[in-house]
Amino acid sequence: MIPTIIVKADLCSKCAMCVQECPGRLFIQVSKDSVPEAHDLEFCNSCGHCAAICPKEAIVHSGFPQDYLQPVNQKNLPSQEGVLELLRTRRSARVFQDKFVEKQQIERIIDAARFAPTAHNTQTTGYIVVQNKKTLEEMVRATTNLISGSVTQARNPLMKPLISMSLGKHSATFFKSIPQLKRLIAAVKSGTDRILRNAPALIIFHADERSAMADINAQLAIQNAALMAYSLGLGSFYTGYILVACQRDKSICRLINLPENHKVYGGLAIGYPKFEFKKWIERKTPEVSWL
Repeated sequence: MIPTIIVKADLCSKCAMCVQECPGRLFIQVSKDSVPEAHDLEFCNSCGHCAAICPKEAIVHSGFPQDYLQPVNQKNLPSQEGVLELLRTRRSARVFQDKFVEKQQIERIIDAARFAPTAHNTQTTGYIVVQNKKTLEEMVRATTNLISGSVTQARNPLMKPLISMSLGKHSATFFKSIPQLKRLIAAVKSGTDRILRNAPALIIFHADERSAMADINAQLAIQNAALMAYSLGLGSFYTGYILVACQRDKSICRLINLPENHKVYGGLAIGYPKFEFKKWIERKTPEVSWL
């Protein structure tokens, strides 16, 4: 639906911030003394930049009601040192307490995830929260079976070329990781969960696979979610094995009631960490080219 944008002449200060800030350059101001007008609204993606930047609340956008606009609380914004410390100290947690994660905590995490940037403001990412222990166990079992089957196929000389063709540039990494995958399979069969690490909650990030940039949108949402989880005193880790399994085994998708035409783009296992890291570790010096 094409939105409507009204600029209230009695409130407009003619500052032209909306003209300069609109990503689609949809606002036109004929002169410095004129009120800007919005044109070509079929190209508007309802990002809200115009209304959010307007100092006089003169812009009314049909894409969102006025109460969608909330004032920025400067007191709640962290310092640059605080942001950097958050990023430095967040680590993937894989040892969890036997403690239920409250619904309110997960809702806060998803609330943070939904504010991640998305291509053309499409907001494509959906969320599935799995807390049922039986379902989590079935997901671990199905994922392990898939990995086991892949390792078995890799032993067959006739299958290796097909696997290499299927995995493309990732084939070398797969064959190199087979010894590690064997250890994982053995651990799960002996009763040690190496897939979800007994995490009490799992958030699945999914979207309609026909949506452009849906995979990137989901990854950005996951990063927001992981940082919010950490700020709430929760630990998390990216569930790569679950992601691959969901993309290759439709039974897992049915298990989590994945909507039709949707694809899983990531997962975040969440729980209260058993241990707290008291130190952060330096990373490699980045390779930077200045042009």
